Amino acid sequence: MNILLVDDDIVDRKMIRRSLVKGGIEHQLTEVSTVEEGIFALEELCFDLLLLDYNMPSKNGLDLLIELRRVNHIKDLTIVMISNSHSEELVLKCLDLGVQDFLLKEEVTASLLSRSIIQARKRFELESQLHNSYLQVKQMAERDSLTGLYNRYYFEESCQRLMQADKKRYKCVGILVVDIVDFKKINDRFGHEIADQLLLELGASFNRHTKQEDIVSRFGGDEFACLMVTCDNPLQIKIEAEKLVRLLSRSYSIYELDIYCQVRMGISLYPLNGNNADDLIRFADIALFRAKSSQSTMACIFEDNMQTEFQMKYNVEQDLRGAIDRQELELAFQPIVDIQQAKVVSLEALIRWPTAKYTSNPQEFIAIAEESKLIEPLGKWIIEHAITTLKQIQTKCGYPIRLAINLSPLQLGDIALPAFINDCLKQADMDGTLFTFELTETALLNENKRVTSSLSRIKELGCKIALDDFGTGYSSISHLLNYPIDIVKVDKSLTDRIEVDDRGKRIFLGLIDMLKSLQLSIVVEGVEKYQQYYVCKEAKVDKIQGYYFSSPVSEKSVVKTIKAVNRDLAREFKAMQ
Repeated sequence: MNILLVDDDIVDRKMIRRSLVKGGIEHQLTEVSTVEEGIFALEELCFDLLLLDYNMPSKNGLDLLIELRRVNHIKDLTIVMISNSHSEELVLKCLDLGVQDFLLKEEVTASLLSRSIIQARKRFELESQLHNSYLQVKQMAERDSLTGLYNRYYFEESCQRLMQADKKRYKCVGILVVDIVDFKKINDRFGHEIADQLLLELGASFNRHTKQEDIVSRFGGDEFACLMVTCDNPLQIKIEAEKLVRLLSRSYSIYELDIYCQVRMGISLYPLNGNNADDLIRFADIALFRAKSSQSTMACIFEDNMQTEFQMKYNVEQDLRGAIDRQELELAFQPIVDIQQAKVVSLEALIRWPTAKYTSNPQEFIAIAEESKLIEPLGKWIIEHAITTLKQIQTKCGYPIRLAINLSPLQLGDIALPAFINDCLKQADMDGTLFTFELTETALLNENKRVTSSLSRIKELGCKIALDDFGTGYSSISHLLNYPIDIVKVDKSLTDRIEVDDRGKRIFLGLIDMLKSLQLSIVVEGVEKYQQYYVCKEAKVDKIQGYYFSSPVSEKSVVKTIKAVNRDLAREFKAMQ
């Protein structure tokens, strides 16, 4: 038996050594005198038993027990606490931290120590057996025996827990139910063994192509489900769901056979379709039935409870169509500050709809514009108006200012977009080098050749390409390497973490260093507080944007705002001299 003795008192260690020998316990003893030495020994060597003194200088035995929980490879360690102190509270604390027995030093004899060790080892074995039995029962209760995925019971329980959680935590959740088209024919033709292997591989693929936070389950037969919690809105869930259907519908190589598998998917949305787990799973099943009945739709979103939403979308679409025709939309501009130059060097153009009857939230009506293809005329209006407006702003400010314009994935798929931008530049007599076109990584997910071509042709006009919202769900280093990206805009969610905890700050600074090493220009978004501004300055970030300097302002106020921000920055710069 390998024993580690941690005790700062040399006399007490000698007494323990004698007791071990007299007790006839065959052992190999390692002695240390501090908690730090004990932790090091446990991390470097394997022990069966830990004899631990409670009263030690600097750190006591409880400190070591707490540290043991961090060390994964000591799970098979039996622990006996030996102390001069004896109180019910101390004994309970030790037991809570994994100690199997507690001895008073003054009472230790060879026979008592031997009996304590034997009892502690036996108690440890029983505890381990009980824990392993619990894990086995838990595994049987929560996992599917064939695929190892969660089962329907666990899935339903997870849905219920999610819907009882803080409502602000999950903006939108998708319940995705999937099954295999004509699985019975596959089963009948190839047999149960191959059919089961197909289910196993499809389940593994399903799990592999979802986020770690999402819950993938096998309901039984050929039916699978996913609780998708990593999306912010229905449109994003729809995009992810359709992507999953494409990834799962393919040939699987099983026992040297290529078996083509096609899946269909039904989707319900929380809280849009309700807040009852049983109802939402049933709604997803209904949507799956509709998808299987359709010749063209592989993924169907439940609609019955969405009539109000769909009516709302229809109303917004019709209202937006009229607003575009009547030119009721406006642009707002948010300054982007160069820290080194201490002045506003760029603006971001943002769409506003002041006359909206149903929703003036840009995220909402832009999403509807994309679904209805209204983004094409709307996007052209934004580009044309933004380019014309920048010329007026520059004239009033008296120095060159750049302008960033957002592009949607649908706009980038338009092969005529670069020519349209070029025409707008010529009509306004503006240089393309003054403009940046921003896109989110959603536009790059499918490696569309049209998108790649559009970006290259826009670059040929002298314009810069910026990747927006970097650091959120879709962020991928490959996009920075495979596309002509000049500027990366670090998302507000990472900026917010600067003040939350040290880890958030380190992640932010590490990301900045990585982007610098790729020789990319950096804009940090969402800077609202001095601490965030200070960290960006210390990190020598190129540019920053956020409410710390200015919220988005109207076309009428933008020049006045630029001058005010520049004055404030000049005063700050002078004060630092």
